[in-house]
Amino acid sequence: MIKIIGMIMVLLSSTLIGYLKSLKYTLRRRTIRAILSSLNILITEITYNQITLSEAFAKLSETSESGIGKLYLIASQILNSNEGYTASEAWEIALDKVGDLNLNQDDIRILKSFGKGLGNSDIYNQEKNFKFTSELLKKQLSDAEELSKKNEKLYKNLGVLVGIAVIIIFL
Repeated sequence: MIKIIGMIMVLLSSTLIGYLKSLKYTLRRRTIRAILSSLNILITEITYNQITLSEAFAKLSETSESGIGKLYLIASQILNSNEGYTASEAWEIALDKVGDLNLNQDDIRILKSFGKGLGNSDIYNQEKNFKFTSELLKKQLSDAEELSKKNEKLYKNLGVLVGIAVIIIFL
């Protein structure tokens, strides 16, 4: 009886590990989509509604997914803190503070380079920065979807198969 319970626990835990590993791919895709969506809203707020970056960040913090919303909230708070931070510095600090956004290093690098262009030029050049960043993130999204198709199923099946292999070894 104890042996059967042990086998079930081994199988369940290895399967869970496989599913958690595959979940990272899903979360990355979801996060990139949320960032792309929020960037579209941000450029609209800045160009057409002509509100300040801190106001736009605050607005987005309320409507974006939790991780992305936290990024915008921190950036808004830094800009409103009257400590003399520029928009690009506030964005970089917020990216560092928010922690794990389920993104890889290339995604973070793109977001940091986007931040370097924030608030440094007129609206026309800001719009070009947004479009360029959106194109880069769309490419990252396409890569993430490819990786996801390839690896999600692999990790799920691998988790189950490793569990079965461990059970067979202990029999």
